[in-house]
Amino acid sequence: MEYQFRAAEPEDVDDIIGIIQERIDWMDEKNLYQWNRTNYMQRYPREYFLGRIASHEFYLAVDPEGKTVGVMALLLEDGRWTEDEKKNCYYVHHLATRPQAKGAGKALLSFCEDLSLQEGKKVVRLDCQKGNDRLNAFYQSLGYQVVGPMVEGAYEGIKREKKLKA
Repeated sequence: MEYQFRAAEPEDVDDIIGIIQERIDWMDEKNLYQWNRTNYMQRYPREYFLGRIASHEFYLAVDPEGKTVGVMALLLEDGRWTEDEKKNCYYVHHLATRPQAKGAGKALLSFCEDLSLQEGKKVVRLDCQKGNDRLNAFYQSLGYQVVGPMVEGAYEGIKREKKLKA
């Protein structure tokens, strides 16, 4: 399916939160360990998303009928990466799609990579729960290589990055 991409606006906050909650519910159904077991919605309240939207950091994937089917934030900094690891890159956060939106996650990452190249960035970075084999395999298949572990509270993750080629 073809998707369109756009920056999120404040009126999109309910869609963003709704998509993330749908994905959390899906994780529970599939007995996966990721956001669903980290008090995600308490850690990231509505005001957090509104602030990130105001900073022009959230992007949406929209289907041909105009329905928002995916979200992600592109951050310029991530405190979980040490100073010597910082590069001219985007850090992908809050990547979530409606479970029935086939290919939307891959399309969002492709959009991110294209935008990164347009803005002169050389790398895209993200992380994934250490035990989420399915998601880690997905990222690996898209060229996101493991660069190290990370721990943030109860979250044990794997840092990944993709070096972009112009």
